[in-house]
Amino acid sequence: MDFFKRLFVPLFFVLAAGGGWLLVEHDRNTIFAIDGERVQDAPGALSPAAGPGDAARPATAPLRPAREQFARAFDRADKRPRVTVIVTGLGLARETSFRAIEELPPDVTLAFSPYADNLAPLVARARDKGHEILLAVPMEAADPRRRDAGPEALSVGHSEGATRQRLQTLLARMQGNVGIIGDLGDRFARDPVAMRPVFEELAARGMLYVENRLESPEAAAPGNGVPKAAVSIWLDRDLAGEAIDREIAAAEAEALRTGSAVVLARPYAATLARLAAWLKTLERKGIAVAPVSAAAKGGS
Repeated sequence: MDFFKRLFVPLFFVLAAGGGWLLVEHDRNTIFAIDGERVQDAPGALSPAAGPGDAARPATAPLRPAREQFARAFDRADKRPRVTVIVTGLGLARETSFRAIEELPPDVTLAFSPYADNLAPLVARARDKGHEILLAVPMEAADPRRRDAGPEALSVGHSEGATRQRLQTLLARMQGNVGIIGDLGDRFARDPVAMRPVFEELAARGMLYVENRLESPEAAAPGNGVPKAAVSIWLDRDLAGEAIDREIAAAEAEALRTGSAVVLARPYAATLARLAAWLKTLERKGIAVAPVSAAAKGGS
């Protein structure tokens, strides 16, 4: 046995079995298929995602809502104050995306951009590590000239049919997500008429919605029975270390005062380092780190 341990010192090795090549990751007891499907999940991995194209099918109520089927386990009876952390903008820079996936604890929710190329391997790895997944849906900003949400953003100028079709196209780029988070959507997200087809589509798919409108935090559009969470702290609008630390302190204070806080961050090196260090301290402070599915409220 010692001989074989020495022989397979490298982290990965490849073997052939049943006509397919398999990649085995020793230290995490994980097997991925190179030419076929994944055959064994890592400990803590989430439920298997749907197959390619499933998100583009006509919206019908699933047997289990996506927000439950792809959720990370969390004890909802836990009475401690909760902090939910969402790292968004993943997929656009591969190195920082992998760093967030590998270095942050699995309680952190990860949101991927639909503008990223080849999302599937990143999302699969994130889910294997136990992270809940969101799609960051670009929406028209309060001032589009200052903050451009990109060519596929949902806009108040679109018809209901065009909004629905565009959202379906975006959702088809990812499988296994519990819901979506609005990205730069202050103008679009506060328009109840524009948001109606979004909520209808999410309700039909059993998904949740995360409100992200820190520039115009007035009352949100009705959710049509869709569970919702709202970002209350943006960790790194200012990347100075002292500014990030102030937002961390504000998040803790809000969780202790109100029982919960939803924190948004981006995958900058300075942010990830401070975020990882902070999360390690919450257990002894009596604060639980909850996935976004445990933070969303309402719905039917």
